[in-house]
Amino acid sequence: MINEKQKLIVEDAKYPCAVLAGPGTGKTFTIVQKIISLIKNDGISPNKILVTTFTKKAANELIERVESGLKKEKIFADTSNMLIGNFHSLALSFLKEYKSFTNKIFDPLVIDSHIEGYLIEKNMDIFENLPNFSKFISYNEVGQIQGIFANITNNLVDLDELRNSNNPRDILALEIYLAWANFLDENDLINYQLILKKFYDLLKDPFYGKKIRDRIDFVIIDEYQDTNTIQEEISFSLCKGKNLMVFGDDDQALYSFRGASPKNLRDFDKTCKMKMKRKANFYHIDINYRSNQEIIDKSRQFLVNSNAFDLEKIKNLKANDGEKNENSVVRARANEYENIEYIVKFLNKKINLNQIAFLFPSLNSDYPKSLQTYFENHGINVLNKSSKLFFKRREIRLCLYVLISIFSKKPKKLTGSNPDKYKWTQETNFKKYIVSIFDDKEFTKNEELNAYIKEEKLIIEENKSYTDILYKAFGLEIFREILDKKIDKLNSIRELSNIGKFTSILSDFTNLCGYDINYYKKSVDLIYGYIFYLFKNSAVSEFENFDAPKNSVIFSTIHQAKGLEYDVVFVSSLNDNPRKDMRAFSPKLEAAKESDFLKNYYRKYYTAFTRAKNLLVLLDNSKNSYIKNFAFSLNSSSILKTIDFKFKEDIVKKEILAYTTDISIYKSCPLKYKFIRVLDFKKEKSKSLEFGSKVHSLAEYLTNLKKENLSYHAINDFIKENKEFQKPIENFVNRNFPIKHSEMNIKLDRFSYILQGNIDIILEDGTIIDIKTGKADENNLISYKNQLLTYYNLLVYNNKKVNKMILYFIEEDKLIEVEKSDFDMKNIDEIGKNIVEKNIEIKTQDKKQCKFCPMAYFCKRT
Repeated sequence: MINEKQKLIVEDAKYPCAVLAGPGTGKTFTIVQKIISLIKNDGISPNKILVTTFTKKAANELIERVESGLKKEKIFADTSNMLIGNFHSLALSFLKEYKSFTNKIFDPLVIDSHIEGYLIEKNMDIFENLPNFSKFISYNEVGQIQGIFANITNNLVDLDELRNSNNPRDILALEIYLAWANFLDENDLINYQLILKKFYDLLKDPFYGKKIRDRIDFVIIDEYQDTNTIQEEISFSLCKGKNLMVFGDDDQALYSFRGASPKNLRDFDKTCKMKMKRKANFYHIDINYRSNQEIIDKSRQFLVNSNAFDLEKIKNLKANDGEKNENSVVRARANEYENIEYIVKFLNKKINLNQIAFLFPSLNSDYPKSLQTYFENHGINVLNKSSKLFFKRREIRLCLYVLISIFSKKPKKLTGSNPDKYKWTQETNFKKYIVSIFDDKEFTKNEELNAYIKEEKLIIEENKSYTDILYKAFGLEIFREILDKKIDKLNSIRELSNIGKFTSILSDFTNLCGYDINYYKKSVDLIYGYIFYLFKNSAVSEFENFDAPKNSVIFSTIHQAKGLEYDVVFVSSLNDNPRKDMRAFSPKLEAAKESDFLKNYYRKYYTAFTRAKNLLVLLDNSKNSYIKNFAFSLNSSSILKTIDFKFKEDIVKKEILAYTTDISIYKSCPLKYKFIRVLDFKKEKSKSLEFGSKVHSLAEYLTNLKKENLSYHAINDFIKENKEFQKPIENFVNRNFPIKHSEMNIKLDRFSYILQGNIDIILEDGTIIDIKTGKADENNLISYKNQLLTYYNLLVYNNKKVNKMILYFIEEDKLIEVEKSDFDMKNIDEIGKNIVEKNIEIKTQDKKQCKFCPMAYFCKRT
């Protein structure tokens, strides 16, 4: 049921506006209802509503709920190309569509902060040669370089101001920024900051900015308190009028260390007056559907007693059921492990263990490690989302044993060589780690494993890729005993997903290096460069994309728990104390924000407390006097039987599934789907596959040029330098297709899942064309035809007319028309249902499907 304040926002809000939504107040529900109302009552097309969320996961949940909501209300609206995503995914989609803005024909490779850190470290000479570098940057060079680059881009620092500054730090910051931006551009790479900067530049361009704004009638920004300067600017630049609605809660602002500021939310009215010449409207939703009133009141009291906040601005939330149980908030002795064990096991009689979370400021302290060890020794499983343990795991040591035994030698010297003591220690620790793997008796005594390694070393000149060697090793018994496990228990989830992560590490490295590499020569850089960097920075986390099994409690950081809820929450603040955000490298790089470090500290624990639904337990081991005193103000015991705990039913989450990446793979083999899609086992692209991808990108680029009536001038220059692409380009241009739509993303709610497809081209007469590379043959035609028939049905079910269906093999310049035969949507639905229900342990009986499957050695189908 929608409450009155939500109803006002959904049906009668005046724009621009900010919705202040406290924890548990049904914010996502309100956003969904708002989107549906805009479509139903205001007649706005779904693809003219742009919504940003904090994460991709939140975006997918929003899409699913909007699709389901429209279906439930029997609203037949065209939901193709909906603009729902996080800032970065939306930015990338617009940059991809308007490539003519940059004249970059191929998409740059997106790199995360860890890959970027490795590349900076590897190319440190770029920076060391800059004037004053060693004078101002003498430690944590990688972190400082990344920080300088992020501050300049996130805060939209004027480069001319730095250039004209008398401060040598400003000059150095500018040189670092320009050097790294140039490196990324020359190597066709893009980091997260540049994604937003390039999108910002696109929006500021008079021609392209107007084109984008003309496509958008309404903008909704979620988690506005965690936006930074460039995200705020993008939010306003997306609007051509007043139709902007932001959602946020400054009491839950957690990301000041990334440059985000709740000031954006607090000053929303001021910004609207400046940028829109309009006064902002403010709305509040304050009925909490999550927590007992006692948890709500004590959480508020925590903020009030801190004296860091204006009393009248602290939200006064009310529990939906009005119930207040003084037993819902309690303190417990942190070091009395037996008592905590007793509480957890008592609760487990009433709820599943995964309804219990232990939240910490960090998982790297001794206390969570010690408590986890105690729990595991006493029969309580713990899902720990730390990134400290990845390289210590047996399954990762095993993967590394295979690679280092083939490509490397046991280090003779066990100490580092760097004169810097800290870096020397890091090098020494890694060498000792590598030696411990070489000397691991479980591995050295395994005859089958070492026979395989010996065999591969003899044929090393064949230049097999790292993943080829690892996937072949999956056929060995020592790997098979791991890979044979089902995804149902904590340890098996960890082992399987960690091996998947390791394949990603190898494929990421190869993709960075390119395809014409000597794997043996590059192995030193892989092991003592990239893997060493990940190792020393504890950069690989575990259980990232997996929910906790029923029989495991959750250990998480407070930041990781943002947006989540648990029946029972234990909070320990450990040695955490308020501390100022790190100063920027120079004053000109600072964001325009007040120093909020005290408030940020209290907000963090307010966010932690408000994750709890029925029971909040503060552990008494805080070193901070305020939190310590607050804990001691709470009851030291609780009558747990007075709390209405309930076992949480298993909820089968509705997923968004695509034909090519989901349905088709599952259809070929459910077990293959398990490894490739669920566990994310990766393999680098082959040279031919990369060429095909680039041809497809070229077709997309040409299509967008044609749609915008723009010149092919840039493509002519490209052909001169890349003759291998001349024929497919000429084939496509000479066809002169009358294009109406391109890259249309279309979705359909199918009860247990949402089916989606991405249609390459729709012609003016309703003909759909799917562009293919390579040659047409019997092996791929059946799958390609089924793909087109799926797209046909997606369009028909969405009330769109389809004329013909054509497969276009661009390299051969060959058109194959696909007949509108009877299409078994029930079969697709059955596959979708099986995917959602995780029926993924069945191996295909059709051995022809195994020919190109990377798991063929594991399945003994080679």
